[in-house]
Amino acid sequence: MRSLVLHSLTVAMLLVLAPATVWAKPGEMGRETHPWGRFQPGAWKEVRVLAETFDEQGAITGTTIAETTTTLQKISDDGVTLGREVFVEIAGKRLDAEPQVVRQGFHGETPGQKTQVTVLPDDHVMIEGRQVPCHVEQVESSDENTKTVTKTYWSPTVAPFILKRESTTTDADGKVYRQSTIDVIALDMPRWVLGEIHSTSYVRTIVTHAKGTTSTLSITSADIPGGVICHTSKDMDEKGHLVCRSSLELIDYGLEPPNGRWGLLQRLRGRWGHRSAHGSSQ
Repeated sequence: MRSLVLHSLTVAMLLVLAPATVWAKPGEMGRETHPWGRFQPGAWKEVRVLAETFDEQGAITGTTIAETTTTLQKISDDGVTLGREVFVEIAGKRLDAEPQVVRQGFHGETPGQKTQVTVLPDDHVMIEGRQVPCHVEQVESSDENTKTVTKTYWSPTVAPFILKRESTTTDADGKVYRQSTIDVIALDMPRWVLGEIHSTSYVRTIVTHAKGTTSTLSITSADIPGGVICHTSKDMDEKGHLVCRSSLELIDYGLEPPNGRWGLLQRLRGRWGHRSAHGSSQ
């Protein structure tokens, strides 16, 4: 069960609807296209995910709540380093996962992967009937077991900057076992976020894999570290049965570590304890 929640959180973090400043030149997609790239070390966000699993008859078999706090630790020439702490509640019991340090390359590669970038001719995408000019790059990332080819359409001037992304992953034998498509479907949508109006983008992600399909609808803002404000997601098996659905919401964020803030572990443990005392997980 916990792995389903962590999967949902990973999807949220990797939806590359990138907050950015206009640093890019044609063929130089990088820091400005990553959802943490425009922020300074110390920026952080906290999200909550509610996930439900289902049996073949459509009955709910389990519910899990997870809270994740992610902090930008470092920005280098080729990627970011994130600190991540996750607290999971299953059937009223809290599980504290070990803190993680996650390294992400600006092109989505992970440590140990070889990456080759090819600049393709400029093109465009259609969003809400509007033709948006884009630079296009193809990135091939590989390790001993897999190869992923990703084609990205991006704009240095139109938020959320990465406007379309198509990715295919094959195994060592060349067999396709995962494909994904990310499309921005609406721009400049106003949304009330933690007491302020933000300009947001709506994004649709479809992932097909050996066990079925994962569909996600996200709302993102260039003003929020990590980009994602909220999302809803569902997993369908190869027969079209609902396996899992989840909903993510932004709880809080900051552009620098707040003065006088408790240690993360103490703060979140206090929050979990508060819920238990009142008999509620909301």
